[in-house]
Amino acid sequence: MSPAIDWQADLACGHAYFNHLGPNNLTDGDWAIFKEAENDRFSFGHTAPSFGISIRREIRTLSDEEWKNVTDVFRELYEAGVLQAFGRLHGKAKLKAHKGGAFLPWHRVFLAHFEQEMKKINPSVSLPYWDYTIDYEIPQPYESIFWTPCFFGENNDTVQSGPFKFMYGAHGGIISRQLANDFYSTRLINKRDIERLKDFCGFEDITTGVLKEETDHNLETLHDGVHDYIGGDMGVVENSAYDPIFWFHHAFIDYIWESFREHQTESCGHIDIETDYRPINDIGWKGTFGQGHEDALFGYKHLNTTDGLWRNWTQMYYKYEPQPACDGTCRGEFLYCDDKKICLSRTKEVCKKEFPTRNKRRVDVTDTLLPHKPCGAGSKIIGLKGDGRTINTSKEECEKILERERKSKSLQYPSF
Repeated sequence: MSPAIDWQADLACGHAYFNHLGPNNLTDGDWAIFKEAENDRFSFGHTAPSFGISIRREIRTLSDEEWKNVTDVFRELYEAGVLQAFGRLHGKAKLKAHKGGAFLPWHRVFLAHFEQEMKKINPSVSLPYWDYTIDYEIPQPYESIFWTPCFFGENNDTVQSGPFKFMYGAHGGIISRQLANDFYSTRLINKRDIERLKDFCGFEDITTGVLKEETDHNLETLHDGVHDYIGGDMGVVENSAYDPIFWFHHAFIDYIWESFREHQTESCGHIDIETDYRPINDIGWKGTFGQGHEDALFGYKHLNTTDGLWRNWTQMYYKYEPQPACDGTCRGEFLYCDDKKICLSRTKEVCKKEFPTRNKRRVDVTDTLLPHKPCGAGSKIIGLKGDGRTINTSKEECEKILERERKSKSLQYPSF
């Protein structure tokens, strides 16, 4: 479609879908995708997948061909409606897979299933992860190479460039982002956050219980911060899984959780990571449900919540390559080590692909056909307060903020 008339498609699709803004219900076709995984109780999650084990790697360590294979699969899943089906399931799992104990195990199963759908199209691909601790360490993370047509596309507008251009979200608008939009925008996860989790030994120490527990050692809250930092569709629970970034973000959250489980095994005595869960009387926020030990995982009725704790997932379905580091793995076109031996991301100027000329429509505020902000319809995801490195902060000031944080022994977090 010509970019000159893309706003007309946006308007038409927005008008068509806006009537369904509230429910955004799963269709019979959607349920068929998830029921396929349930048909044989002793298949998905119980036995090794037919495609073999996946190796999940950081995106910037992939070759151009490997990254193209991944994005081609995403485009095919989008055009087949599969990406949207997963997006709708995630939206409907708002109270059953968030703000409670099920957050980590449910998303682990959810990602493993999505990865199997990827492999149906191209068995050679795996779901890569986005290690944003690397981006955190550059003064202006929103200037990372990721926010170019080479990777994710725009960082503060509708996505009209790159491999995910002109994908429509939950309510008929082109997927949009609003990175680090104001002073109170939160921030990306850094390496100190990950190490902070390892000051603890129990699953309940890093997850959400009855109290809000918005602390620096709650992995779900840290995860919320990345959604909030990206904003746009990613900043809303019901819309977030439509943006392909969701999958790379959650693969890294799963990576962090797995590193915590390795810590439990190696340093925490006799904890059984396959049964370690939240106390039965402290499962999650008031209003959440279906997150008990023996409750069925939403969308996967043949699996219980604690089945998401099995070692099966990281022994038979996928494994992770370690984060790039200055031991020889932080290399290539898009990564480098500075003189302090910190692995950093290249910035936008390295991408040789240009952003397209944008054709913005003049919007009349009285236009009743155009949804004002489709991505705002839903439950906003809010993380911990940011560090002040917003999209409007000068590079010089961002450098000062980052240097102060590097010198401090630990980040200062707000009290709740």
